[in-house]
Amino acid sequence: MELGEVTRAWRGGFRAARHGAVLAPVIAAAAALVFWGCGSGGSNDQGLSFRVFGIFQEIEEKIPPEADKLPTVDEHPGDTGRVVSFSSAATIPNDVNGDGDLDGGFIGFENFMTTQRLNIVGVNVDIEIPGATIPLPSDFVTLALTLDRKVGEEEEPGLGNVALAQVMFVSRDVMTFLANNRSALPPAPFDMIVVMTAEAVGDTGDRFVSNEFTYRVTFSD
Repeated sequence: MELGEVTRAWRGGFRAARHGAVLAPVIAAAAALVFWGCGSGGSNDQGLSFRVFGIFQEIEEKIPPEADKLPTVDEHPGDTGRVVSFSSAATIPNDVNGDGDLDGGFIGFENFMTTQRLNIVGVNVDIEIPGATIPLPSDFVTLALTLDRKVGEEEEPGLGNVALAQVMFVSRDVMTFLANNRSALPPAPFDMIVVMTAEAVGDTGDRFVSNEFTYRVTFSD
């Protein structure tokens, strides 16, 4: 792929650009917007093979027709959670400022292996709502994203291939389920904790599961 070249796909796909080129987010049930590069890192519960290193948001929101300044491998402000209402949020991430695209929810992936690439196949999603009186749904958000093998000297720990992908990790179906079962949820305001792991398959066919990572959503009504 040449610098700035864009690949588009719907439903379990992504838009991609190298070195932080700016793109408009894809609004689809399991879509991702992806940036590649090399970055710093560390270990996780699964070892030094594959990790998620955080969830991030746009560098700067713009008013259309000007494009948002999206996070890059080198600059990626943290997305630590959000406050939503059932009437205003159909998915997580959602369109916070009403400009027609999703805001935040960029997951950071990193491959530490020097011998093989990783094909990220998706994100496992569980939700926890303290005080809920019904079983809560789980989900699997399909992705199609390849991380190259680690580059640089092997003795340099923490250098690996990095991608940032905007992922709709709480789907419209899950949000509709929660809204339809509002009486089984605690009184507002209440918190929902989204608990996730990413899954990937290496060139050898081995399967890798990332460290667990979480995201807090507060429902105001």
